[in-house]
Amino acid sequence: MRGGLMDVAAELWPGSQVVPAQTAADDRPVHARFAVLRRNGAPHMLVPAEPSRAAAESIRRISAASSLREQATRSAASALVRRAPVLLREQVEVRGGAGGLVDHLGELLGTQVSVSVSVGSARVNRKPVLQVFDAQGRSLAFAKIGWSAHTNADVAAEGQALRTLSGHDFRHLAHPAVLAQSSWLDHLVLVIEPLRPRPLAGAGHRWSPPLEAMEELAWLGAAGPGASGVEEGPLDRAPWWRRQWVQVGRLPDPVFRARMGRVLSRIEAAHGGRNVVCGAWHGDWTPWNMAAGRGGRVLVWDWERFETGVPVGLEPLHYALSAAHPGGPPSSAGLLRTLEWAAEADMRGASDPHLRKLLYLVAVLVRYLSLTGVPGGEHIAPRAAVTLLALEELAAA
Repeated sequence: MRGGLMDVAAELWPGSQVVPAQTAADDRPVHARFAVLRRNGAPHMLVPAEPSRAAAESIRRISAASSLREQATRSAASALVRRAPVLLREQVEVRGGAGGLVDHLGELLGTQVSVSVSVGSARVNRKPVLQVFDAQGRSLAFAKIGWSAHTNADVAAEGQALRTLSGHDFRHLAHPAVLAQSSWLDHLVLVIEPLRPRPLAGAGHRWSPPLEAMEELAWLGAAGPGASGVEEGPLDRAPWWRRQWVQVGRLPDPVFRARMGRVLSRIEAAHGGRNVVCGAWHGDWTPWNMAAGRGGRVLVWDWERFETGVPVGLEPLHYALSAAHPGGPPSSAGLLRTLEWAAEADMRGASDPHLRKLLYLVAVLVRYLSLTGVPGGEHIAPRAAVTLLALEELAAA
């Protein structure tokens, strides 16, 4: 995705322009007024200038990656902004252009709405995420917007995943419901309910994967109707393993394709006859994609990587690696050290630690290497290179 936050905001009303709010009035309609929140000096989020409750809700977003101090700071800032919105001094207006996405969201939800706008850091799956508010500033939904062919596919995959999950009752896990899915211009739009974390609950727990919730997802539907197809059998006959071979054969880079082919052959020769249990996984369960909810449940969002028929026990490895190295592992040695202790996490049906580490690295590497060929793929390429070295070293051990 090209362009910064202001460019994205302008594109939400085609033909519009984002200007400082103090710019002299002209004959163009003003579609929205936003306050600008900055991080490290750069625009980070646009929040509604009115009502102040909407701005306060936007500021208070938290996850399990947020420390107690961060959560307390955000809660205090949120309360302060709600009482004294004049503190939001830097403001911009969206002027001119045609009716935009916000009008479309209002039609989908059946009421007049305003939004906050964020786009996240530069990465291959970067896309706008809008928090949607009613006229009183109450949070109604989040809207994810496909901004390219690749991110349109991600948005479609998340919608399908959430519809699959909606047919199951969970004790330890909570996920958002789909409120609407539509298209606007060339963009796929997914509107989901907001999950409501408990403030200051679970803060600082980023190092401990929620194993009960992960296991519940892995065995999705195994004991009832609509089962996800939990299966056990030799690795080399598992549909998931065959899919890895197919995807490796489609990798755009011939060097990566050859290296991955050699690694898969080595793993299959050593472990192909061993039984593995395959179930469901979120695929990107990290501290920043979850929070503590009421009743001890874990709130989890960002489901575009959800998949069934995946070897059980990979989820805690991804969580631990993400928590330890949020910007990506600095070296293959550092990655393998983290996986060494992470693989001790005990999940029902999981393979032994060594095989689990191998299968996890295969799973994420096929994803990373497939993305290196799409726009923005340069952001994932360094992580892919380090992870491939780690897999080669582990497979040779």
